[in-house]
Amino acid sequence: MPEETETDRLILTPIDSTDAAIVEAIFALQSDPATWMHLPAAVETDISQSRTRATDHAHSWTEFGLGWWLLRLRAPLGDLDAGTVIGIGGAAIRPHQAAAWNLGYRLAPAAWGHGLATEAGRAGLAAANTARPDLPVTARVLAHNRASWRTLERVGLAQIWEGDAPADYALTSGVQRRVYADRPLSSEVLDRLIALG
Repeated sequence: MPEETETDRLILTPIDSTDAAIVEAIFALQSDPATWMHLPAAVETDISQSRTRATDHAHSWTEFGLGWWLLRLRAPLGDLDAGTVIGIGGAAIRPHQAAAWNLGYRLAPAAWGHGLATEAGRAGLAAANTARPDLPVTARVLAHNRASWRTLERVGLAQIWEGDAPADYALTSGVQRRVYADRPLSSEVLDRLIALG
């Protein structure tokens, strides 16, 4: 597994599905309803869901040299101590997704409003463009989650599609979604991203 890296305020630890502490930290984040304010149905209710997520990201690290990170603070921030896990994020290629980087971030509410998602997103974009510059960097967001898509725009991605999520994807069926990318996408890649919900 690659080494940790740092940004100005974050320690970026590659997600390793064999590390129980990492899986538990992901579950603590993913099972917190406050983290899922914009999509309550996505709350994880069993640690096996977080373990599967960690396995997908670990696979991306192994296969492509990059995946999502566990995000920790380098220094205290408000009521949060140095070393506190504040979220997950980065760029990954997950097994069931399109041949494109998926840039994303999920932060604990206590870390919202400090620009940390933008910092993690910029690190993920730079790392993806180093690891596999031939692949587009993309992101999918809920259209009503203004803070999330504004972050993508600050990172440097542009909106290329907006519409309803597919009816057969129960989690977001009928919800307006947006697709962002760092470059124009082929119709095949765009169609696959839209189909992911």
